[in-house]
Amino acid sequence: MEILSVTLKNFKSHSDRAFQFQPGTNAICGENGAGKTSILEAIAWTLFNYRGAYKVEDLIRNGMSNAQAIVEFVSKRDGRTYAVKRCTTSGYTIFDPQLGENLDYKRIDDEIMPWLRQHLGVAPGTDLGRLFANTIGVPQGTFTADFLQAPENRKKIFDSILKVEEYRQTNQQMLSLEKYAKAQVEALDRMIAQYSEILEEQEPLQQKRQILSQEMTQAKSTLDELQTQLAQLQTQKEQLTAQSKQVQQLAVQIQQLTTQMEGRQQTIGLLEQSRQRARLAVQTCETHRSTYQTYLQVQNTLKQLDQQIRQRQTLLKQRDTHLKVRADQQTERARLSVQLDALSHAAAEIEQLQPAIQQQEALEQRQAAIVEHLNQIQSHKSEQQNLSRQFTKLQNQQTALVQEMERIQTFQTAVNQIADLEQKRDRLQEKLSRVEAAKQFEAELRQLVTAGEEQRDRHQLNAETALTTLREMQQLVPLLATDSVEAALAAIQAGVDLNTDLLNTLWRILADLSEQVSVPKLQQQHEQIKSQLETSYHQRAELATLKTKQTQHTHLTEEVAQLQTRLTQLKEILSAESDWQQQRQQVMAELKQLGDPRGRTQFLKQQLQQRDTLNTQFAALSTQSASTQAAIVALDAELEAFAELDEQIEYQKELLQSQQMGYLIYLQHQNDANQLPQIEAEVQAAIEQLQRLKTEQHTLQTHYEQLSQTFDPQQLQQIETAYTAARSQADQIQGGLPQQRKLLDELDQRLLSLQGTAEKCDRAKQELIHKKQVQKFITFARKAYKEAGPRITERYVQTISREADRLFRELLNRPNVALEWTRDYEILVQEGSHNRRFINLSGGEQMCAALAVRLALLRILADIDIAFFDEPTTNMDRPRRESLAEAISHIKTFRQLFVISHDDTFEKVTENIIFVEREG
Repeated sequence: MEILSVTLKNFKSHSDRAFQFQPGTNAICGENGAGKTSILEAIAWTLFNYRGAYKVEDLIRNGMSNAQAIVEFVSKRDGRTYAVKRCTTSGYTIFDPQLGENLDYKRIDDEIMPWLRQHLGVAPGTDLGRLFANTIGVPQGTFTADFLQAPENRKKIFDSILKVEEYRQTNQQMLSLEKYAKAQVEALDRMIAQYSEILEEQEPLQQKRQILSQEMTQAKSTLDELQTQLAQLQTQKEQLTAQSKQVQQLAVQIQQLTTQMEGRQQTIGLLEQSRQRARLAVQTCETHRSTYQTYLQVQNTLKQLDQQIRQRQTLLKQRDTHLKVRADQQTERARLSVQLDALSHAAAEIEQLQPAIQQQEALEQRQAAIVEHLNQIQSHKSEQQNLSRQFTKLQNQQTALVQEMERIQTFQTAVNQIADLEQKRDRLQEKLSRVEAAKQFEAELRQLVTAGEEQRDRHQLNAETALTTLREMQQLVPLLATDSVEAALAAIQAGVDLNTDLLNTLWRILADLSEQVSVPKLQQQHEQIKSQLETSYHQRAELATLKTKQTQHTHLTEEVAQLQTRLTQLKEILSAESDWQQQRQQVMAELKQLGDPRGRTQFLKQQLQQRDTLNTQFAALSTQSASTQAAIVALDAELEAFAELDEQIEYQKELLQSQQMGYLIYLQHQNDANQLPQIEAEVQAAIEQLQRLKTEQHTLQTHYEQLSQTFDPQQLQQIETAYTAARSQADQIQGGLPQQRKLLDELDQRLLSLQGTAEKCDRAKQELIHKKQVQKFITFARKAYKEAGPRITERYVQTISREADRLFRELLNRPNVALEWTRDYEILVQEGSHNRRFINLSGGEQMCAALAVRLALLRILADIDIAFFDEPTTNMDRPRRESLAEAISHIKTFRQLFVISHDDTFEKVTENIIFVEREG
């Protein structure tokens, strides 16, 4: 892929800028704080979803509401150009210039990140932010730091980059899955055992169901015979019962009609009383009708008078408001009058204050000069405190440096012993090498003996068979019992014994050899020597820094002397502080005694400027007061129309009280009087209904006497007795059938449930076979993940080491060097026959070696041919900076490299230079 340009709007220190890039090395140069690193951070935020420790608001330029970055690049997937825009408020937008439209991708995790991985050439599932932070764009000043860590810290860092931890996490995560599969198998075993225990009662239930079915068949046959007999008796019973019911119904109807007639007569009597009461109420209402109408008229009059009362109250409120306003206006006029009188004396007071003002200005100038001297003294005091702290710090550093030098000097004895320790290590290594050869010989001899035993066993079997056959032939053929045959038998037996003795001898040799190749003690001695050498190497490296520390001690001594001289000067200057403080307090006392005549004059002048305004306000208030008085007079005139209102209301209330008794009597009898027409209609209807009831009673009495002559109650009783006996027997049988049927249904349901249990048991057995296969597969998969992690990691390290070795020679432009990245992530450099660890390399060599490994990681893991270097020459002198710049320029296998630098080192090795200037 290739990044073509970056456009920044309100991004950190950039307001609106665009930067173009070219293939090869792009040097981004400029002064500190110009925003060089912000360009790298914008690319990381847009293409890799990485913003480091920044919050979103940290990316926005001060005073702006949002920030955005647009990165235009050539896709590694299809070679087309795309523009990716990201805004802090609106999110991502992907523009396709060839199509001239935005792609329909909005969700970051589900759509944007997978699209970026495809077009950047990164494997699916890769964490782009972590890839950028650890490989593509290593933060400033940490390029070589990871390789200088202890082995356990290096393992944490590079295991994460190589995804070793993912295999272990997958193996650990599958543990719960394996436990779950095992639990399912155990659950199925328990379930099958429960099913088998439940199915033991299936056969007894089947026998019980067969017996119950036979009993129910016999009961149903008896019940059918009883049902036929009951049908015949039911017909006879229904005929006689119908006659009996008809006689009873007629008797009941006659009794009901008699009761209804009595009730109707009582109703007529009550209605007569109500009609009489209604007629009396009509007469009472006619008597008090005039009083009722007068009462209603008085109520209407009082309502009209209430409206006049509300009008009068409104006018009174308005009058009170105007009175309050008039009082406020009179108060304000008095206040303005007092102020105007006071201003007439202000001009004379201003003239009297002029000499005091001149004296105040002279004192203030003197006070300013004193404060200036005191500020200078305060500045010297701060300098004295800072220098005192520096002096103490330098003395502490000097003491610590002396102690460190004394400690390093004690390493000389151990360093002198390095040659002897290396010889001991080599001798032990040779011994271990010979032990390995002896082990190899032992393994080959053991294999030979094992094969010999197999051949000896086969030979011995064949020999025993031959000896048995010959002895049987000697018994069958006596002529064969000769000395030659006996000699042959003895030779065969001797061959068998010889093989056995030879193999026993070899086993004794193997036992002796096993004792000789035991290496724990040699390995322990070898490890002790290696540990001593590691410590000695570290001490030798520290001893090499002794001259540098001696130079530092000389510089520190000079700085301490200079600080001592300056502190003596500052002490003399600060001795005059008390005199200046005394002068300052004296001036402040004189100013306080004088007061503030200048301030008083300014206040009086401001008051004089308000005289015209106060006169205008006074005139306006006079006019407003006259208007308010006129409004009060007008309201008093309107209120005179309501002077007799209270007397009118009192008269109407007395009249209403005098008519109230007649009004209440009218209301009391009005309801009864209105019901008179309805009551008279109800009386007439009740008389007609009573006449109909009498006629109906006579008809029913005649029909009842006729039926009573043809009905026989004794015959009905005999039929009912026979029916009851048959019904009782049938009910007994039928009452038992539901219980039997219920029991049969329960047995059927139980058997059906057991059949379902049997089917479940069969399915559980089939599922158990499948679950065991799944459990076996999960166990195998866990083991595969556990074993695959180290193997794949080792393969990764070998591949990265080969690529880093090639890049290292390309960076140094020296074919006689080699680089190895070991399994514990340590960098070893071989030059000729000598190997050097990373800690023993020079600064430039360390930077080139770290650069080679990181670029190899990027090429192997992500297949990305771009990289970013933020201030790679930090803390380097000029020769080393130029050497590193030249080395980076030798890299030809990456399409684009971005180098951020604040000096001109990289301007000499590339034509692609982007100058970044600080914005105002």
